[in-house]
Amino acid sequence: MASNRVGYIGLVCLLITTVIAASQRYHDCVQKKNVAQAQEECVRYLGIPCARLAVYNDYIYPNDTETQCMVRCMGINLGWWNDIQGVQEPAIRHYFHPDPDDAQHDRRTYHCLKSQRLDNPTPHADACERAYESFRCYYEQYGNIVITPQFVPLTPLQLSDVLLQCADILQFPGVESGACDTAAKPSERDIGCLARCFLLRSGLYTDQHGPNLDRLYVQCNNYANETRFRETTSVCYQQLKSECQDECVLAGRFLRECFDEGGLAVQITVLSYENRCRYRIYHCIIE
Repeated sequence: MASNRVGYIGLVCLLITTVIAASQRYHDCVQKKNVAQAQEECVRYLGIPCARLAVYNDYIYPNDTETQCMVRCMGINLGWWNDIQGVQEPAIRHYFHPDPDDAQHDRRTYHCLKSQRLDNPTPHADACERAYESFRCYYEQYGNIVITPQFVPLTPLQLSDVLLQCADILQFPGVESGACDTAAKPSERDIGCLARCFLLRSGLYTDQHGPNLDRLYVQCNNYANETRFRETTSVCYQQLKSECQDECVLAGRFLRECFDEGGLAVQITVLSYENRCRYRIYHCIIE
């Protein structure tokens, strides 16, 4: 009896430790990983012999089918690879650190990708090989691999889930009952509070510091000029902050007004009677 009790207490302690570790690892829906973590997971997922992991952890990547598919998995895991769109440049750059004295790393990487026609999507080509060769261009031409965990952009499915969770948390009009015909029309502040919750839970924004431009740039993905993105987004936010005293209204206007070049308009079903149960919320995500 005593041994059973000790075993039960040990199991409870293990579960508590696991929960605490998980809560410390993630803030809301934010996920951060490094290359080594993603490689270890992909070796398990793909059933690759463990001996290979030691090779990968030395950042050695033999040019064989097994390694190519591991690299593709790692790219999906870290958010820098998509079989349809190819390499996601803002995301993959965060996993490499160029030499400060090397002014040509961007040019060399671009020519490496272009010489193998990796700069344009080619859905029908071998995805593992394309992912591997794209990674190799950055590995050999851009810089050294960053060993610290980096922000992993949320997928469209994850972003939609965050939005729906926020609608549920905030008891957004019509969400609980599912009856859009009888739901009250959401106010500008209702929409703003939904936008604010979405930004907070996805780790792209805080009330104290405003937008996290590092993460937003990676999440948006389709801004060609990072410097311009940072400048215009920051100026837009500061202008809105001087006009808006309400945090919800500020967040809502930030999503609607501060993403001109690469921001995407995504129609989310959130139940509004006047517009056939739909209300358009603007934010930047990867399609």
